[in-house]
Amino acid sequence: MICVADSFDAMNSNRVYRKKLTKEDILEEIEKNKGKQFDPKIADVFLDLIRDEKIKVGE
Repeated sequence: MICVADSFDAMNSNRVYRKKLTKEDILEEIEKNKGKQFDPKIADVFLDLIRDEKIKVGE
């Protein structure tokens, strides 16, 4: 859980070397790394929360 949340925070924040990612890019990145970097079940729950706007992107 912490891995997905930490990665989301990094993707959803401006960094010195890049701007924060769009909602679509964040969803794609989490989806792409399910079963690799992220536990698939946890990633699916997190993706649903983003899609249902229970976790806000860009705020």
